Amino acid sequence: GQAGGPQAFGGGGGGGGAGGLFGGSSGPLRLLNESFGGQAGWLLGLALVGGIAVLVTTRLRRSDGRSGWLIATGGAFLTIGVALSTAKGIVHPYYIAQLAPFTAALVGAGAAQLLRGGRAARVLAPLAVAAGVASELVVLHNNPGQLTWLAPVLVGVGLFTAAALALVGSGRLRAALLGAALATLLLAPASWAVDTLGHPTNGTFPSGGPIASGIGRGPGGPGGAGGGPAGRPPGGFGGPPGLGARPPAGAGGAGSFPGAPAGARGGGAAGGGGGRGFGADSGSLTPIVRYVQQHGGGTIAVSSQQGAAAQIISSGADVAGIGGFSGRESQITVSWLANAVQSGRVRWVLTSDASGSGPGRDGRVGSSRAMAAVAATCTRVTVPTTATTSSAGANTSSTITLYDCQGQASALRAAAK
Repeated sequence: GQAGGPQAFGGGGGGGGAGGLFGGSSGPLRLLNESFGGQAGWLLGLALVGGIAVLVTTRLRRSDGRSGWLIATGGAFLTIGVALSTAKGIVHPYYIAQLAPFTAALVGAGAAQLLRGGRAARVLAPLAVAAGVASELVVLHNNPGQLTWLAPVLVGVGLFTAAALALVGSGRLRAALLGAALATLLLAPASWAVDTLGHPTNGTFPSGGPIASGIGRGPGGPGGAGGGPAGRPPGGFGGPPGLGARPPAGAGGAGSFPGAPAGARGGGAAGGGGGRGFGADSGSLTPIVRYVQQHGGGTIAVSSQQGAAAQIISSGADVAGIGGFSGRESQITVSWLANAVQSGRVRWVLTSDASGSGPGRDGRVGSSRAMAAVAATCTRVTVPTTATTSSAGANTSSTITLYDCQGQASALRAAAK
């Protein structure tokens, strides 16, 4: 597969790596793109009009119990949808699974309202079918080569049932028409789900669908080393959308959890974090924790949560990942860190897992500026460690650079100006 290097871990302004592995560009149609659409975007158009149908019926009257239900369910649906559509940085396609229960609820409630006769139902039912067909056609367009037989079926059944629902009142015929429309709209998500069954998985990016969209499938299975569909080569991070979750070029180190990029795992040697995917240097924290415990204790701040998690789980050490998952999600100011040092919440800082010293390709700075200020102002400490480097078991001594920021709050504030 093709390795994408740093670009795969947060590309353009929307945080999409090459091929949209991390959600693609932000925007109003993001939930229907090649990354999100096939996962939970199929019925979004139908769900929106279904919610409108409930709104028209209830008019949000306080005396109608459905009003509270719509505010809670529809509000959650819209909040998640807007957040995922506009989110920057790393946005994994499986995040859209949060929408699934609210989408299903709105589709079901909307269908119940549209079964009834009346002027509003006769207008909204065709609109709901049209919106459902339109959203599925967009998803199919963004996943070329998949379910090629479905578009004519959607258009044909959609046109017929929409026209009939505008004319037929309540009764069994209306129920049959609406049922046929819903069954047709469910063909795509059902096929996408069934296609996933029976395939081996190996990775941290679960998803449904065929090879072209199956993120995190194992070698030899869909999205793995066995190859993609005709015309689309297999890929890893930074390759075609959603293919096998293989580490980027240059990532090193043995892993502690399956399917993770090598740079995100424990066991890396200390040093500059620019060459590691997520900058997690959890393997080097053991001697650091031992040193800190022997020299007054205190919380150790590292850049990423990945760098802190393994040590916290294994030993309960006072380690804090201040920059988010990869070290670039949470933008930490130097002033904030100075206040944390002054209050005693942070004393020691390990800068070797900062994932670089400047903004990433998508402009996120995370903890990098705070870490640079630490290196310029705090007291540098060299912590000895021992690493086995040969198959014969020969040990080579090495060191890790740690910073003691006790009493340096004023200096950090000055660096922030």
